[in-house]
Amino acid sequence: QPLTSLGRDEFDDALFALVVWFYVMVPEFNAAILALDANDVRGSSATSFTPNAAGLGLKTFAVPSGKSWLPAMWVTGGYTSDGREYWAGVVKSYAGTSLEVDVKLVSNHGTARSSWQISMSPPITDLLEDNSVIVHSGNGYGSTNVKIRRFTTVEENLGSSITYADSATDGASFTINQDGVYALYYQDKGQDTHAITRNANGTINPIINNASQNLAASSTTGTSVKSISRVAKLNAGDVVRAHTNGVSIETDASVLFSIRRLS
Repeated sequence: QPLTSLGRDEFDDALFALVVWFYVMVPEFNAAILALDANDVRGSSATSFTPNAAGLGLKTFAVPSGKSWLPAMWVTGGYTSDGREYWAGVVKSYAGTSLEVDVKLVSNHGTARSSWQISMSPPITDLLEDNSVIVHSGNGYGSTNVKIRRFTTVEENLGSSITYADSATDGASFTINQDGVYALYYQDKGQDTHAITRNANGTINPIINNASQNLAASSTTGTSVKSISRVAKLNAGDVVRAHTNGVSIETDASVLFSIRRLS
């Protein structure tokens, strides 16, 4: 009934009942919150794990039982002594004291750690933009892969989705560690054919490679700078290279290659 219809005694009784209800319910709420905090959303693991590109993919962690981790849920593992060392991924399965995670992101540290705090988290997608490599200034070609450009300067090398390597024998390579969509850009100058290739033979001209290997290509004349670009779906294990006919010998900063993971 409306509050205005209560008499003084009835109002006092209702107020007293409300206070009693709070006394009963508040401890119960506190107990539920504490149980959630202590039991459901986090746990520790002493499983050894190195948070770099080699750790991407399925990994099983020994964890406490009785958590609320479910398949398709995102979790993050942070090294207990330094939160800058971490991994994040999607739960594949959790049973007993075994948590299997498809690790999607890592902090790119090279030391194995065995003290992890694991907790539920929202999907970690904003870190994808930090996976990129930019190199510039031409440095000739590989001695075996005589059509593959090399570079002198690494301007940016971030994240774990791409591994950049420069080899006197094989030239420069950009190895893809995670499936995804990547933006690729290459500029060079000199009278030559310039291409971005995938899994191609670096001893022959890029135009000879098949269409699936040539991601982008163009020719330049004189000393003009020419750029090519492509957004492409790449798979783990693909090797991308700056590929020419072996004629361009420019060494200045106008020779540049960039690759960035978009998704």
